[in-house]
Amino acid sequence: MVASDRWETASGWYEVLTLNPGDLALVSELARQGVDALERACSPDRPEAEVQQLTDGGPQPISRLLAQAVAAARRADLFSQGLVPVTVQAQPSELIQPGLVLDEDGRTLTLPSGSRLQVWPLARAWAADRIAEACSSKLGIGVLVNLGGDIAVAGELPPAGWRIEIENGQPTPTGSDTITMAWPGGLASASAPAPRWPAAAGLRPRPRTWHSTAVAAHSCERAKAACLTALAMGDDAPRWLTQRELPARLVHTGGIAVQTPGWPSAT
Repeated sequence: MVASDRWETASGWYEVLTLNPGDLALVSELARQGVDALERACSPDRPEAEVQQLTDGGPQPISRLLAQAVAAARRADLFSQGLVPVTVQAQPSELIQPGLVLDEDGRTLTLPSGSRLQVWPLARAWAADRIAEACSSKLGIGVLVNLGGDIAVAGELPPAGWRIEIENGQPTPTGSDTITMAWPGGLASASAPAPRWPAAAGLRPRPRTWHSTAVAAHSCERAKAACLTALAMGDDAPRWLTQRELPARLVHTGGIAVQTPGWPSAT
């Protein structure tokens, strides 16, 4: 039997599911604490959040949690070859800016002049992985953590897998399909308008191709990085995902859905 709890904040909606109803209260409490800490560090919707207090142009100390979020965003930047950068310019500039700098222990950060951190999407996916693993390890149970559509699964799976609704791109009454998530790891989605990532160095901005993307991976963090990269990449995204053996479903702006090998069948 699956038990669930769902709540909302100014930064989004969150949900936890567990196979053991008796553990739901503790799973929910652990998840709520993790989400609250994440929002206090990284939320773009909480003016008091640590990320909102950062200034550009000089070194400044940051918390361990924000440093971990920045590390996740930097991994996505590397994975996407610059299509999903850690920072964005507050005002467009033709000048080449020095990159973000972290000291050796990752706890002192220097922002490029005129820029701000863009870590929330990757921080939330990273936190889903972290919270799911913490709950499963502490209680020895199967758990699904869904942070606004970014999903991490750890521990025992239901006999038929976790049932997940995915946008199908068709003008049906529900506009969604249900798939079975039968693997430990992550599933993430992203929808247009995507964050306005600047074009990577040497590349021209690409026209919008995809309305939404969903990707399955060994972690929610990797799935989210792939989703955002695919949105920024355009027509090359299906081939890029296939080459990296990432099952995905991409919905074109015209409504046609494209799947890469391994994407689970709708039920």
